[in-house]
Amino acid sequence: MARHKRYLILVIGLALVLATLVVACGKKSEEVPYAPDFTLQTIGGESVALSGFRGKPVMLTFWEINCPACVFQLPYIQAFYNVWSSEKVAVLTINIGQPATVVQDFITSQGLTFPVLLDLQGRVAQAYGIPGVPVTFFIDAEGVVKAYKLGAFQSREQIESAIEAVFPSLIMSPEPEGVPEAGMHAPDFALQIIDGEAVTLSDFHAY
Repeated sequence: MARHKRYLILVIGLALVLATLVVACGKKSEEVPYAPDFTLQTIGGESVALSGFRGKPVMLTFWEINCPACVFQLPYIQAFYNVWSSEKVAVLTINIGQPATVVQDFITSQGLTFPVLLDLQGRVAQAYGIPGVPVTFFIDAEGVVKAYKLGAFQSREQIESAIEAVFPSLIMSPEPEGVPEAGMHAPDFALQIIDGEAVTLSDFHAY
């Protein structure tokens, strides 16, 4: 029940902010659900705008240092970033409300190199209507929000499976090392499609 309530809050919050998602009465907006644009600074002081990534899908993750689930999935985001971000999809992460020096020390200690943007006042998080962290949004090349995930990914492979599910045109060629062996179960995941429906990979398993 609590989990269902969290998803409902997320859907309603995004609907109010973007004016494109499912509203409380269950009707869909006719407007295209464009992701709210923003410009934030990186830890190094560089300004980065979401609109600057038009033409490439974006995986956008909100996180905080004091969030165990956020910290848990950061190595998997890093592994995905190492392999795919330069060619297939842009990886952006947004730290909410923590100073640059604190975030810099943390990511250095963890050996992380993916882009980290600073939402010091939490205004971008508010614009996206997120109820908590971690939350990951999948935005297509035109800037349209296609799906989102509340909670942590459990592996790099789970991120790849989610990307392929949301963006079928992307062909994710596997890495030579660490490829799951034939016969292994694909990592399960759950995503919230923009019409409010929850989709889980395991729902499509043959019985």
